[in-house]
Amino acid sequence: MKIALGAAKGLEYLHEKANPPVIFRDLKSSNILLDEDYGAKLSDFGLAKLGPVGDELHVSPRVMGTYGYCAPEYARTGQLILKSDVYSYGVVLLELITGRRAIDTTRPTDEQNLVTWAQPKFKDQKRYRELVDPLLRGEYAERGLNQAVAVAAMCLQEEAEVRPFMTDVVAALSHLTAASTDSEGSIERKVDGEGKRDEKMDGDRQRAVAEAMDWGSEFKARSGEPP
Repeated sequence: MKIALGAAKGLEYLHEKANPPVIFRDLKSSNILLDEDYGAKLSDFGLAKLGPVGDELHVSPRVMGTYGYCAPEYARTGQLILKSDVYSYGVVLLELITGRRAIDTTRPTDEQNLVTWAQPKFKDQKRYRELVDPLLRGEYAERGLNQAVAVAAMCLQEEAEVRPFMTDVVAALSHLTAASTDSEGSIERKVDGEGKRDEKMDGDRQRAVAEAMDWGSEFKARSGEPP
């Protein structure tokens, strides 16, 4: 989750703080570098483009990027927008959750494409446990899993306009990560008298995830409004 949050913050900076904004265009696991403390840094900006200004759109005559990570609207039409990066991020987050590769031809045919394999499970929270990396051996917080999968599912929406902004993703993952680890990555041990603090953190975390998901639902209801 620390890696997921670090990568999300990198994209948030490119999308929300850089002026003009930058579309990374080739976010994938191999383009995320880690330091000795698992701090994540984005690397390889060879395919990055400055984001469109105003009502302009980027339309690429030749689709670039890596198969398995490209957003459907970009692969289909060449239309490149900030939300294309959000989709790619969703694939990376799903890789972290499952321990699987975006494309793995060594698996059975119906499991080779990670997103295609996972999407039916997004519809039923009881099936979320089927997505968990088996190397965890069941040692994970179910609530944390549910919220992480919910964020990944929102990022992987087929329609670009209902995906969250990276700011929403960072807010959700910040609370999710803070609730399970301290600043040095070790598991937090709560002492007596901090029960209220735990409850508040859980509430904040749930609200952050809910806000990221509600954004998509509310936007979808406003037919015709641009992203």
